[in-house]
Formats: sequence, structure tokens, C-alpha cells
Amino acid sequence: MEFAAFPKNLAYNIKTLSGFSKTTVKLTPDRTGTIRHGETIKVKLPSNTIVDLRTFSMFFKGTASRTSGSQVHFPRLSSSLIKTLAVYINGTLIERIDNYNILYNKLYDLDGGGVDQVAKRFLENADPSVDYSVTDTYNSGAPTILTLQASASDTNKKMMVNNWLGFLSTCNCPCPDTNDLNNVEVEITFADEKVLWAGSAGNDADPNVQGAAYTLSDVHFTISKIVFNDPLYYNLKASKLLSSGLTLGYQTYIASKGAAVEKGTSVNVLTTVNSTSLDQLVCCLQPANTPVTTLRLYGAASNAPKSFNQVFAEAPAAQGDASVHHSTAGGLYNQSYYFQSDASGIAYSSVEINNTPLMPQPLENAEIYNETLISLGNLNQDMSSGIHQGCLSLGHFLKYYFTHVVSLENIQQGDFYKSGLDGKASALNIAWKMVFNNVGGSYIPHIFAKTTRIAQINEGHSVVVIV
Repeated sequence: MEFAAFPKNLAYNIKTLSGFSKTTVKLTPDRTGTIRHGETIKVKLPSNTIVDLRTFSMFFKGTASRTSGSQVHFPRLSSSLIKTLAVYINGTLIERIDNYNILYNKLYDLDGGGVDQVAKRFLENADPSVDYSVTDTYNSGAPTILTLQASASDTNKKMMVNNWLGFLSTCNCPCPDTNDLNNVEVEITFADEKVLWAGSAGNDADPNVQGAAYTLSDVHFTISKIVFNDPLYYNLKASKLLSSGLTLGYQTYIASKGAAVEKGTSVNVLTTVNSTSLDQLVCCLQPANTPVTTLRLYGAASNAPKSFNQVFAEAPAAQGDASVHHSTAGGLYNQSYYFQSDASGIAYSSVEINNTPLMPQPLENAEIYNETLISLGNLNQDMSSGIHQGCLSLGHFLKYYFTHVVSLENIQQGDFYKSGLDGKASALNIAWKMVFNNVGGSYIPHIFAKTTRIAQINEGHSVVVIV
């Protein structure tokens, strides 16, 4: 038998990286003090150093309030508070993701919301139905069921965001040198107060929340800063910068929000995207009217509401929706009404680009679910990713989590590839068509187009974005 090198399990190789060290630094945004819902902050990454984008994290304390009605609380997932995420390199906007929180919820629930993630992500408010005390005594960790009528609104609740969509998580060079990029700024616009949810008012009554609001304090960021003293690395990088320039490849999302429509026999949603690599389409729904109401959890509006784990352990029986505020509303979605994607009664769904169907025939509800899993990473073959615990059946998927994802890219792990549909300098006209078996219910359709972009950094910190 001949081979060029020993198999990995028989080799004794050790690779060395000299002159490498790193430290975590704290970043302060352009605004300090209290930040209200709907406001915008901007933070600048460290200058003249290598930064690890994978470690970029936001910390804050959240306080929710109302003038009357039931107590109010923060939604599941701290990223639910982010309305828009934008990234600037030397003043050039390279990314802007609108309705970021809706997109993040859909991808998390169907690609990363498994049971093993809840305990790990408690600072991301992975289970909003319960809170645990933090004290200096043995009482630390005592639970409080927040769905109860007597539970006070969230006050100085510590949360963080350390998982991001777009440039921050998909850049082909996750550790860029800001000496080449000059100013790198991340801009975050926070969502309005409608993302909050309300505690029970008892007897399935409307919580009747008035004057809901939330504020964030002690907002700061952390990131790892790297020192790498290797002249060969810097010489090669400088040579490339002076010749072809440095290329940063990343995947981002173009958001399209349709007008409110009523469920009918046929619904068409249209949008247009210009891209040389359209990788994926994420289609979902949102209620047209989003009051601050009870948590979408079985029994959350009753006289004796429970936490998610309690409801889940009891294997709830019937979970119909007699009304928005009924105690049986919500199943195990465990999220604010704002994020519910209800496609109950859908018969078919199809996507067309430039009048060409991506599937020979429209997909039925079960086929939509399976195609979505495949588009998010061949999950019919890969069993390592999880789906939110509340998505127990096809009925739950259609009622709370509905998302139709279409993949146009080469799905693979490892090297960064630009492999999506090339519009060839022409507009890609996208049509999402749905047929419903029932009539009634007003909702807003969203289409998120995932695209690959290249940011070319030239001498003098010049930035050119190839879309």
C-alpha cells in the first residue's frame, strides 16, 4: 500500500502557530444611558488590529413597563429586539437586514432551536415563560413563572446577543484586520414595543395592555482582539492589497415586506432582487395586527398559567385557537404573538423566478416542511441540528412556525463558495404563490432573499461591494 502521508489516526504531527495571542476588549456604543424601543445605536470595532467576528457579543439590561393592563415581559430570544442590523466599512454600507428579528426567529426555530440549546442560551432568553433569581444567598436560582398574573414586569433583566446573521457570522475571513478596513461600524435599530408579551389577566380575558414600552441600559459589546506577530502574513496581505485587493465574501439578506392581505383562495406576493448569487428564499407570514397579548403557550391566559417546561411535561391535549386570547391559544410556541407565522389551511405554496417555477408543481403542506428542512442544510440526512420543541407536528408547523425556504445554492460545509443563481446584471422577479382552503385572517407576507456578496478592499481603504 502506498500513500503520501500517514493516516490521521496513525500520525504524530503537531502544527505550531508562533507569535499569536488574544484578549477580550469591551466596546461602548455611541449612546450611553437608557435606550428606548425603536431607537438606534452604533458601535465601532477596535482599530488597527485583527478582530475575531465570531466572538462579537452585545450585553444589556432590559426593563419592560406599561401604564395599565397586565404585566409585560420580553419575547423569546434576545435577537427578537433587533429590528434592523447594518454594517459599515469605512463609511460604505455593506449590509442592511430589515425585519431582522422575524428572520432570526424563523431560522432559529427550524435550524437551531433544539432542546439542547435552551439551557445553553438562557442569556438569550431562550425560555421567556420563566425567570430565575440571581442573589448572593442560597436562594439564587429560585424560579418565577412569568405567565402568572402576579409576576411583575421584567426589570433590569440581563440578556445578551452572541449569535448573528449576515456579515458577522458568514464572512469568509472571520478574523479581518481593521488596519486594512479602517472604520468598521455595526448599527442596530431596536424593535418597537409590540414584540413584548403580557402576563395572564385571568379567565381568558384580554390583558388589555396600554402604554407598553421597554428600555435597555448598560448596553455594551465585547470582542476578541488578536495579536499575530508574523511578518510573512503581513507581507503577503500587503502584496495582495496592493495588487488585486482583499476580498471579503459573506452572505446577507434582502428583506421584502408585503402589504397586509386576507387569506383567500389564492395569494400572490411579488418582489424584485438584483444579485449575482441568489442563494436562498425564506418566505413567512406575520399577523397584520399585533397587540401585546399573552404568551403563545397553552393555558397562558387562564387563572393558573404554567411555564413552558410544566406544560411540555404534561403533554397538552387539545390546543385549538378559539380566539387570540383564549387559554388554549399558543400550543408550545412559547413566543410573542408578534412572531407567529400562521398558514393554517394552506393547500399549496410555490415560488417562481422570472415566471419560471422552481418546482414542477406547487408543494403541499407536508412537502413544504420537508423542502424547508432540506434547504436549511439537508436535514433529512443531517441529524445534528434541532427544531424548537413546540413544533410537534405538521399542524403546529403550519399554525405557528410556517416558513417556506427554497435553496438555490450548493449546500456544503467548509470552503466559502459563491454558488447561487446569477441574475447576470438583470432583475430577478420573485413571485410567492399560495392557495388556501379557508378564508379569513389578515397577515403580512415576508420574503427574505439570501445573497452572497463580495466586499473588495483596495489601497487607501477604498471599499467596493459586488452584489
